[in-house]
This record gives sequence, C-alpha cells and structure tokens, in this order.
Amino acid sequence: MRTRRRAAGVALALAAASHLFVVPSSAVAQAQGGIVLPVRSHWQTLADSRHVYVSAPGDDAVVATDHDGQVVKKVEGLDGARGMAESADESTLYVALPEADAIAVIDTATLTETRRISTGADTQPESLALAGGRLFFGYQATVFDAGIGSVDIAEATPTVTLDDHPVWSGKPRLASSPGAPDRLVAAESQGALGMRVYDVRSGTLQETAYSDAVADVEDVAVTPDGSTVITANGSTYYHQRWRLPDLTEVSQYDTGPYPNSVAVDSHGTVAAGIVAGGEWDVHVYRPGETAAYRTVALSPGYADLLARGLAWAPDGNRLFTTRFPYSGEVVLDVVTDIAKASSTITLSAPPTNPVGTPVTVTGKLTSMVPFPKRRTVTVTRSGVELPDVKVKRDGTFSFSDTPPDWNTYPQYTVTYAGDDRHVPGTATVMVEFVPSPVVGGTSGTESGPRPDHRFAAAH
Repeated sequence: MRTRRRAAGVALALAAASHLFVVPSSAVAQAQGGIVLPVRSHWQTLADSRHVYVSAPGDDAVVATDHDGQVVKKVEGLDGARGMAESADESTLYVALPEADAIAVIDTATLTETRRISTGADTQPESLALAGGRLFFGYQATVFDAGIGSVDIAEATPTVTLDDHPVWSGKPRLASSPGAPDRLVAAESQGALGMRVYDVRSGTLQETAYSDAVADVEDVAVTPDGSTVITANGSTYYHQRWRLPDLTEVSQYDTGPYPNSVAVDSHGTVAAGIVAGGEWDVHVYRPGETAAYRTVALSPGYADLLARGLAWAPDGNRLFTTRFPYSGEVVLDVVTDIAKASSTITLSAPPTNPVGTPVTVTGKLTSMVPFPKRRTVTVTRSGVELPDVKVKRDGTFSFSDTPPDWNTYPQYTVTYAGDDRHVPGTATVMVEFVPSPVVGGTSGTESGPRPDHRFAAAH
C-alpha cells in the first residue's frame, strides 16, 4: 500500500470543512454550573476508570480531569488534537494530530507524550479505534477521497499502513468493542451515504457488510458485547441501532433533533445526545429498551451538547457531558445520579375560572421506574406555599384553590422531591381568573378544558 499526497492548500481546505468545534470569541453569556475547562474548543470526550479526557483542536491540547471534573493536567503541544482511543489496560492514550500528520502516544500515569507516530504527509488523521491488535485511523487519502489507515502498535517501531483503495468521501468515524475484538465499524462523516463493517483479524481491512441507510454520522458506538452499533446522525430525529455484523437496522431511539453524540457503558446502558439548547440534551436507555428511563437537561437556554460530547465512567455510575454555554468556554458536567429515573408530571386546568370560585388542577406523576407507595407533591401558587397533595397509586392527584381577587393570573407549580430511585420533577400551569358572569346577562367567560401542560424533570 502507498501513501496518498496532496497540495497543502487542499489539505487546509478539507481540514476546515471537517466537524471541528471552536468556541466563538464573541460569545458573552455566562456558564451555568459545571466545570469550566481551560480550553475553548472540543472534538471528543473520553473516560476511563480514573480520568475524563477532552480533546481540544483549537488549543492543541487534551485536558484530563478526575471523575469529579477537577482538572488534573492540560497536555499541550498536541497539534490539532482530535480523535482519541485508549488501550484496554488504560495505560496508553492515543490522540490523532491532523496538523502534525501524526498520532501522539500519551502515558496516562504521568499524562505526558512519550512518542509520536507519523502517519504520512498530508494524511491529517482524525477518528481512532483499536481492533485486531492494531490502531486504526480515518485520514485524508487523496484530494477527493478518505481512507482508513492502521498502526501496528505492538512493534517497537510501529509500522503504518495506508489505504490502497480509499472509498470514503469524508474521514470516517471509527468504532470497535472488546466484545468483538477483530471487528471495526466505520461510518461516513461528511454528507455521503455509507457504513461498513470490517474483519481485521489478519491486520488488513476485509469488508464484511455495507449499508447506505445512514449518512453524515457525527458519532458512533459499538455495544460492549459487539452485537450492535448505534449511530448519531444530525439529519434524523432519532438515533439508530444496527445489528452486527450485517448492519440490519433493529431499532430507533426517538430522541428528537438533532443527534450528535452516543455512548454506551460496560453494562450496555445507552446515552444518546442531541442538540437541544440545554433542554432534554441526553436520553438514557437500559439495555434492550427504546423508551428512555431518564432525560438530562444540561442547562436550559444556556448550552448545546457538543458532538461526541458524551462519555461513561466504565462502571456506569457517572455520565460525563461536555457543552458549549455561549460564553466562550467548554464546560464539563458530571451526572452522578444517572441511575435514577426521571419523574414526569403532567398538569391540566381550565384556561379561565371565575374570580372568587375554586379552580381545580389535576395531574399525574409517572416514571419508567415504580414510585414508593406513599408519595406527595408540593404545590405553590405564584411562590406562595399551598398544602401538600397526596398522589394516588395510579399516579393521579388533584387540588382546588381560590386565590385572592388580585391574583388573576396565578401560576401553579407542582414538584415531586425525588427519592432513592427518582430525580425530582416539576411542572407548572397558569389559570386566568375573570370576573364572574352577570346574573341574567351574557357577559363573562365560560371555562372549558385546558390542554395538558407537560414538563419532565431531568437533573
């Protein structure tokens, strides 16, 4: 096989077209919570049993934090750091350096670069994955085509092999799993259709399956048993799950627009992320289920989950997310109660009600996980506390209230405080109180059914 070369100007143009996130310097809003990282760009978030790693292309760095989000070290001098992969024993972190046409080898104990492997002039490696005892990387092979190269990392002086017959439009997203150690999955990253499965046990790419049912993949993850692969494609309103090795679509996760991240923990729990402006950014699914038991809102109105911005602690007890809070920063959030389910409250009330007469609000508390037998919700009217309300076994509840005459637009807020298996939930509804109809006249407003107001808490 041979190295493909191209002009430096084309290399820069293609690099600019790839999926790189750099925070605009004009962003002014303040970050809401989370850990502000000492970088202003992001390409991937990865976690192991000790650290969380965030690659920052615009900063030529990888930031390492502990599981509480506290920065341990910023590894600098990593030219355009993008894709990352880690050895099975967590001793070595590999980082793609497109601006150096190389891959950095980092000792995770000391968090220092110990070696740099050249991938060839103008290759600009990006996504990385370990399979078949080799390190595979997506790279730009020609002016118009991208390919998949590999490094024999077992050798004292690693041998780099490049693609003789590149078939990709953009540098493909790569993924693998310990459950199928000789299998590599690759998906198109820039507009074109295509996902392929390779058998790599011989050290070369032997294509075993192809599908044209997916395109422009932002993120891809293989489940720990190696039986399925999940893709995040921004042009769909759901994440897709595909059977391996034949790439038959087996299910969809209805996450909504626009999928950009996916991560699977060691038990098979799926975290699927979307661009939601801080509202319902992450949907979490138990193995084999397609109804989310938990949704996570990072910071409503203040953040976008970043592409490839999800990572699990290996034991599944923590979920790490990276977001852009419109403030010129990259923020890491640590979700420590991720095993808890969401508490969803729906409320219904009449749109109008005569002043001086009680209004009745009805609601329902639901979850994918059963609640304790005895539970209550708290109620406030425009910040004024009202008596707690008991929730029935079927999750329904109701209360009546007559506000002061002056409070003609009260907002009722109902909150469930959470428990050992559920995060808190809250919902609000507003009722307009109008003058009572004139007896014998035709003035006044009749009350009627009000559409449900739904709000699912996910903290």
